[in-house]
Amino acid sequence: MLSVLCVVLVAGHLAVVGFGGVASLYDRGLYDALGLSRPGILGGRVWQVVTHPFLHGTWVHLILNCSVIYLTGGRVLHILGGRSFLRIFFGGVLVGTVLHLLLHPSLPIGIEGERPNGPLIGASAGAMALLLALTSLSPDSRMWPLPLSGKNLGRGLLLATLILFAITPGLGVPVLSSIGTWLVQKAGLSSLFGIGHIYHFGGGLVGWLYARRLLRSPVSLGDLQRSRARREGVTAGKGDEQSAGPPGDFTVS
Repeated sequence: MLSVLCVVLVAGHLAVVGFGGVASLYDRGLYDALGLSRPGILGGRVWQVVTHPFLHGTWVHLILNCSVIYLTGGRVLHILGGRSFLRIFFGGVLVGTVLHLLLHPSLPIGIEGERPNGPLIGASAGAMALLLALTSLSPDSRMWPLPLSGKNLGRGLLLATLILFAITPGLGVPVLSSIGTWLVQKAGLSSLFGIGHIYHFGGGLVGWLYARRLLRSPVSLGDLQRSRARREGVTAGKGDEQSAGPPGDFTVS
């Protein structure tokens, strides 16, 4: 399941490259049609909710998302099973989509010549959901290569995405947006606000809340054994305890 998802993401970008590349297809309107945007959804292009995670702007963008999805998703899949993996990934994409449509400013950088309502592409809300689910399920684990616990990494990522969204120049938040404007004009960091920060936050929030809901009720050894038996296709019965072992002008995301 995890491999199929990553193969589909890679195949989508290979198709873009094969049909002329990102710049060419962007000029021909593909990204406007399949990427996520407020005007697109309001204009009836509801399929953008499904198609935008399968488009990426560069190979680096794709590799980063696939790496997070594969490395963290593998652990989540092993711990919770396939259904929970899909709920977390696509739930993160859906909530990130809603927050992006509601809150992302039309002109995030706020400079002359910027195209309004550029389409959002990428699967990083799903990747963030998986990452936050894993850091919440393993709060004391060390998240290599960073010398941080899972709990601190998860909280730090959620807070960072929220802060970066709050200082977006086009959002117009007093004082905070002026910080973002300074970063664009003085530090040359306009690309920092070409990223869907609120989209990331929505995805991460889903992963965090999903794990918190699971952890509210203690998990027994029997629960783990039955969960493993279901995943492996073992028929439940009296022998369960013996059979189961121990426990660009578009926004990128």
